Amino acid sequence: MLKIATITEDDIVYDLGCGDGAISLHFAKTKGVRCVGFDIDLVHLSTARKKAVDYGVSQLLEFKSDDIFEVDFSPASVLVMFLVPNMLTALVDKLRAMPPGTRIISYHYPLPSWEPKEVHDAAHPHHPPPALTSIYFYLAA
Repeated sequence: MLKIATITEDDIVYDLGCGDGAISLHFAKTKGVRCVGFDIDLVHLSTARKKAVDYGVSQLLEFKSDDIFEVDFSPASVLVMFLVPNMLTALVDKLRAMPPGTRIISYHYPLPSWEPKEVHDAAHPHHPPPALTSIYFYLAA
């Protein structure tokens, strides 16, 4: 995902449906990227916060249980999402309102009624190889 969206340390990434923070932790560890992760599972968020401290990147990461339908996404230059289709559908209008050039990555599910700029195959995190899933890359217009 770092390569797909050309993420750099100058970006601010919002990770929607961050779970245990694996994506945000990877971005912070490998590129020094500031990330804010959102999830409804408090156990996952606790795990993410602990890992951030263990990996020495807690100063770059924030993990919140805020309602993503109420969150202001405008500080983000990159949105990464691992959300189910009905949640993506509910967010489409909000995503279309993002500033032009905002990079949007949806893991596993495409954004409804939006044409991706690129689609990439990736190893599925919850199934053994050779199981694949897709990563959908969009640019806000």
